[in-house]
Amino acid sequence: MSAYQDSEHADPTAADLSALWNRARKMSGYGDDRLAAVESLLEYNPNHARAKSLLAILLANRDSTKNRSRSLSLAREAISLRPEDAALKVAFARLCGDSESALEEKRSTLRAALAQDPGCLEASVMLLSSGQSVDEAVYEDITGRISDDNVQLHYELGAYFRKRDLARCRHHYRLVVRVMKGKIEAGAVDRKGLCSKASFWLATVEKGGEIAVDRCPREYVIGLYKGFAPTFDDTLVEKLHYRTPQLLREALAKGTNGGVPLVEGDAPEEMEYDRILDLGCGTGLSGERFRGLLSPGGSFLGVDLSPEMLVKAKERGCYTSTYCNDIETCFDVGAISSTAPFDLIIACDVFVYLGNLDKVFDGVKRSLSGNGTFAFSVELLDEDAKYNYVCHSAARFSHKQEYIRQLAADYGLEVVQQSKCVLRKNAGADVIGLLTVLR
Repeated sequence: MSAYQDSEHADPTAADLSALWNRARKMSGYGDDRLAAVESLLEYNPNHARAKSLLAILLANRDSTKNRSRSLSLAREAISLRPEDAALKVAFARLCGDSESALEEKRSTLRAALAQDPGCLEASVMLLSSGQSVDEAVYEDITGRISDDNVQLHYELGAYFRKRDLARCRHHYRLVVRVMKGKIEAGAVDRKGLCSKASFWLATVEKGGEIAVDRCPREYVIGLYKGFAPTFDDTLVEKLHYRTPQLLREALAKGTNGGVPLVEGDAPEEMEYDRILDLGCGTGLSGERFRGLLSPGGSFLGVDLSPEMLVKAKERGCYTSTYCNDIETCFDVGAISSTAPFDLIIACDVFVYLGNLDKVFDGVKRSLSGNGTFAFSVELLDEDAKYNYVCHSAARFSHKQEYIRQLAADYGLEVVQQSKCVLRKNAGADVIGLLTVLR
C-alpha cells in the first residue's frame, strides 16, 4: 500500500514527494521501510531518476537473480532520465558483475562519469579496481587526492591490491582499521562493518596470525557461495577430492565402537539417531552421507548461511527441514530449539569460517541430549603455533588440537575419538585436518 493511499490526500503535493525522497535518502540499510518509501515516491513520480537508482541498489542487496536483472534495468533507466548526472553512472557501475561483458560496460560507464566529473574519486577508484594491471598514474592521482577519512574507498583499494601488491593492500586496510577504531571510540556506528571486514582481510595478508580476528565476515561467506553453489559439488568432490563427510562418519563409528579401530572389510556397528542437526550443511553432501543414521520418523535439520546452498540441499532431499542461519545463533531459533535436544550434531568443513568456537560449543552443549554426540572437522594448526587458531591467506581458519581438547573440557564434553587425516586437496597439496567426536 502506498504511503498516501490511507490519507485524505489522493495526490501528494510536490512538498510531500520532496519530504518522502529526503526521508528515503536519509534512511540507512536496505530494509522494507526504506524500500516502501522509494516505491511510494516512484508510484507518483515514475521519472524520479535518483529514486530509481536507489531502488536499484535496494533490490540488488536482496540477493536474487530476478532482483539483479530488475536492478540493472532500473539503473539504466535512471541514467537515461538524467544523462548529465555522473553519480547515477557510478551507482550503475557498482551493480555490474564481473563477467567480461559486464566489466566492459562497467568501465565505459565509469569513463563517461569521469568525463562529466573528472574529480570523482569514487569513479577513479572503481575504474582502477576493474583493471587487471595497476595503472600507476591513476593510482598516484587517487592517493594524492583521497583523504584518510574516506574509508570506503581505502577499503576498496585494499581489496583491489590483495592479490597484486601486499604492501599497498596492508597500507589501505591498516588505515581503514585505524580511522574506524577512532570513529567508533568517539561514538560513531560502523554500519557497513568496515572496521571488522578490513581487520579480517588484513589478517589474511599478515604473517603469523598477529592480527586477531574471530570469524570471516558474514557478507563474505554469503557472497562466496552465492556464485559457488551451482558448481560446488563438482569442484569439491571431483577436483579437490573432498572426503570429510565420509571420514567423519567413519570416525563417528569408531567413537561409538568405544574407539576400537575397525577391521578392514568389517561393517561398523552404527547407531541410529532420532534427532540430527547438521551445522553448515551446504548443498547436503554431509546430509547425504549421514541420512542413513536417522531413525524412521526422525528429524534431520540442516542449517546454512547461504540461501543458494540451501536450495541445492533441498533438492537432495536428505533433510526433513532446512534453515538459513549462522551456526553461532541457530540454536536459539524457535524451530531448531523446539526440536532439541539432538542426539547427534555434525559440522563438516564449516569451522574454517570461525576462529573462536566458544559460542558454537555453548550452543551445542545446550542442545545435545544427555547421551548426545558432537562430531566435526577442523583444519589442523601446528601445535607450536603462537595462537589457538589462525586465519590464513586463503581466508580460512585452522585450529590447534589442544584448543579443541580444551574447549571440550570447558563445556563438559568427553573426547571419544580424535584423528588426523587428509580432508581434501588445495592447489595440489594435502589439507590436513582433525576429526573429533565428543559426547
